[in-house]
Amino acid sequence: MIKFSAFSIKILAAVFMVMDHVCYLLMPDFLILHFIGRLSFPLFAWLLAKGEKHTQNVYRYGGRLLITAIISQPIYTVVFQKFSFNILFTLLLGLVMLRLIKLCPQLWQQLIIIGLCAAVSEVLGFEYGGYGIGVILLMSLIDKLNPRVWLLYWCILHLIIVILSINYIFQIWAIFAGFIVFQFNGRQGSRARWFYLFYPAHLIILGIINYLIQSR
Repeated sequence: MIKFSAFSIKILAAVFMVMDHVCYLLMPDFLILHFIGRLSFPLFAWLLAKGEKHTQNVYRYGGRLLITAIISQPIYTVVFQKFSFNILFTLLLGLVMLRLIKLCPQLWQQLIIIGLCAAVSEVLGFEYGGYGIGVILLMSLIDKLNPRVWLLYWCILHLIIVILSINYIFQIWAIFAGFIVFQFNGRQGSRARWFYLFYPAHLIILGIINYLIQSR
């Protein structure tokens, strides 16, 4: 069985994300790219959970996410013609949630924090909404739960989201991301802070290509 470092998983997440965006912007009929792209966000959520756990300065970590999210937002809005907040805001809110959960040991307090973060994500229109918060939460529990129990919760989350909204029908493919993170070999691998530049840069490139195609 192939094993992955954290760096390898970040590369996979970035590649899957680009595939998804290529499908959305350039090749809407090539749905296999969209199906594979559904694995991207869960992998980034896992990386966020790992980052929150091991970072020496959560404020610096959150600051990088916030700055990149703000820089990327107008690009995201123009490229996708969406008036929602990009994925980095979702990850930032998830980071805040995970840190607050650590500070509040009581279960009832943690449930309130999770519920509030999910509500904020839905009301403000963060990408992936409350589902995204649920994914980040589950990814933070992957080392704390029995693997079979975790996979059961993981599958239940995706079945529920599909039942609640037909718009999430393709998100069922994200279940396979759970099997990828279980192949983590425990190694960090190369550091990849290039993602903070890669995210807005790939949107600009795809946006330009899409504009040139539409202008013909």
